[in-house]
Amino acid sequence: MRNNLKALMLHLLIVILSFIFLIFFVATGPAIGQYTTHIISRILITIGFLFLYIYLGGWLDTSQNKKYDFFAGCLIAIVGIIIWLYTVSIVGWELVDIPKESSSYWILMNVYHSPFIIINHLLPLPNTPILSLALNFAPTILMGFGLKYKRLKHL
Repeated sequence: MRNNLKALMLHLLIVILSFIFLIFFVATGPAIGQYTTHIISRILITIGFLFLYIYLGGWLDTSQNKKYDFFAGCLIAIVGIIIWLYTVSIVGWELVDIPKESSSYWILMNVYHSPFIIINHLLPLPNTPILSLALNFAPTILMGFGLKYKRLKHL
C-alpha cells in the first residue's frame, strides 16, 4: 500500500511538471514554435515523459514481493477509472468520440492524465473515451518497468 500512495504522489508530481511544461510550451510558442512542431522534437518530448514515469518508478520500494511490481501503481489506475466512470456517467456512454458540447466534462480526466494528453497532441493521436480508459493503466505499467529495472540493477 505504501508503494501505491508513493506512486500516486509521483504521478501527481508528473502532472504538475507537465502543466509547467505546457505553460512554457504555450508561452514560448511564437518564439520556438518552429522547433517544437518538428517530428524529432515531438518524439523527444514524448520519450522524456515516458522515461520520467520509468525513472520515478525506480524510486518505489523493493521490499515487497517482486511479482507485485506492476501493481505498485494500481491506485493511479483505480483513481483514473473512478474519474473516467464519473465523467462517462455524466456525458453518456458515447465511447467513440467526445462531442464538442460535452468536452468541458472531460477536463478533470484530461488534468489527471495531462502528460499523456500532451503526448496525444504532440503525436497526432485521437482523444477518445476508450483511449482515456486505457491510459489509466499506462502510469502503472511504466512505473512497474522502473521498479523491475531497479530490481535488476541491484542483483
